[in-house]
Amino acid sequence: MFFDPRPTPPWQQRVYGKWGLAGLLLAFLLVGTVGHDPWRGADLRHFFAVWQVLQGEWLLPTALVDGTVPAAAPLYYWVAALLGMALEPLGLALHDATRLASPLFVLISLGCVAMAALPACGKPWHAGAVLLGLGTLGWMLEAHQHQSLLASTATLGMTLAGAAWALHHPARAWLCATAGFSLGFLAQGFAILPVSLIPWLATFPAWSIVPPAKRLPLALVTVALLALPVAWLMAVLASPNGSTWLALQTPHIDPAFIRGNLLDAGNDATWVTWPLWLLALWPLRRASDPRISRLGVLNWAILGAGLIVIAIWPPSNPSDLLILLPSLTLLATTRLKRMPRGAQAAFSWFSVATAITIVVLTGLAWSALHSDWPPGLARHVARVAPEFEMSHSFERLILAGILLFAWVVSSISTPASPLRPTIHWALSVSFMWSMLVVLLAPWFEHTRNLRPIIERMQPVLQAHAPHCVSVPRREPDVRAALIYFAGVPAHFDERCPIRFERIRSPQALQPDGSILWSMSRGQEKRQEIWLLRINTGSVDE
Repeated sequence: MFFDPRPTPPWQQRVYGKWGLAGLLLAFLLVGTVGHDPWRGADLRHFFAVWQVLQGEWLLPTALVDGTVPAAAPLYYWVAALLGMALEPLGLALHDATRLASPLFVLISLGCVAMAALPACGKPWHAGAVLLGLGTLGWMLEAHQHQSLLASTATLGMTLAGAAWALHHPARAWLCATAGFSLGFLAQGFAILPVSLIPWLATFPAWSIVPPAKRLPLALVTVALLALPVAWLMAVLASPNGSTWLALQTPHIDPAFIRGNLLDAGNDATWVTWPLWLLALWPLRRASDPRISRLGVLNWAILGAGLIVIAIWPPSNPSDLLILLPSLTLLATTRLKRMPRGAQAAFSWFSVATAITIVVLTGLAWSALHSDWPPGLARHVARVAPEFEMSHSFERLILAGILLFAWVVSSISTPASPLRPTIHWALSVSFMWSMLVVLLAPWFEHTRNLRPIIERMQPVLQAHAPHCVSVPRREPDVRAALIYFAGVPAHFDERCPIRFERIRSPQALQPDGSILWSMSRGQEKRQEIWLLRINTGSVDE
């Protein structure tokens, strides 16, 4: 009949089927992940912990106890180090090879969330959970840099998958949840236990439904999985830094501290969990279901426990909210499945409108960097980095045009299906990220890469401080860059004869110091002086 849906051509079944989903995942996770130095911020700090593992600190990198990175556990750094050892001989730069651990853990997280969504939502909504998670801003930003909390989300996804399959395959579900619980401790320490404990206990199998022949092997494998983090903890407590690490794992039960952390989390959650929180808390009455499933109750309990962890465990950071993403993805998938067709169509249009807006803004930024238009934005760029020059600008513009054409064609030709809103959202987010990388990667490389600064500083370092440089504790990025890029031993200890400082003007220099080398970046309020100064009261090494 006239109103019957059109049959889907074979090429659409392949492009928008499992192979197309796999290609979209790989393209999204790999674009922007390799091909650049570790950038200042989380990327450089977490890579420095990986570098310490590669130097032999496999048990507990000192970066986890000296303030370089939050006091987590080393699972992420172990996996990243193994990837570096395996892929660097193949020609990949060490920091690029280790950075692939982040998309690997995101892929594991999305796969586990899809497994958890299959018994709860059925086909094809397990693929919809992957597409929603793929388009989450928190995962999008962290998947392309070193970030240890991605290992925590992967282990939480494993426990959720076990909880979802507990009624169908109790023994295998219990082992999956136990593996996630044990690896979670190796990923984040004590902070993750209140969150992962909920789905793990909910997966505990009733021995009456487990065949007698499987009970002993099940118990032995359970003991082996739980013994792994216990053995690591005993070894850490016996190490010199064990007591320091354990002290950093202690929660802060202080009202002012908790209130500040919750305020920070509330401000960051709107973009880190976007659009999952909007879908999970959809206000339409028709999208609500008076029957709350067992998995839904578990997810809300996990979210509550996650907020408690974020509130009482330091430090407050937007990446802390990553532990909420697996549960939010399941809740958002369940809610989107129940939404009326009109709301789903609105979500599709919202995806397209968001992509168009970001593309226009990215194009204006490229124009300001290349042709000094629009003038206001161009003046701002010049104030931040007046020496910046765009490289291969027209080649990047052509590639951006090809991406734009591919996105338009793929969005228009998306077949009618329940997953069409999630497909549009994942395509739009992947397209936006690719456009940002293609058009603005040189700008990010110029403003966030510390290697050029260290290379300009290196002759002075070799002449005056070949053995010791002091770096303030508020500058862990600089310490990591000095050690990795220049090979200069940099310490938080102030006894070294040469010290790195970053001040606004020479007048702020303390009386016992003199400038050996300086560099200014930007203009007006963004002007800074990078310098090395002699501390006359220090001990020369």
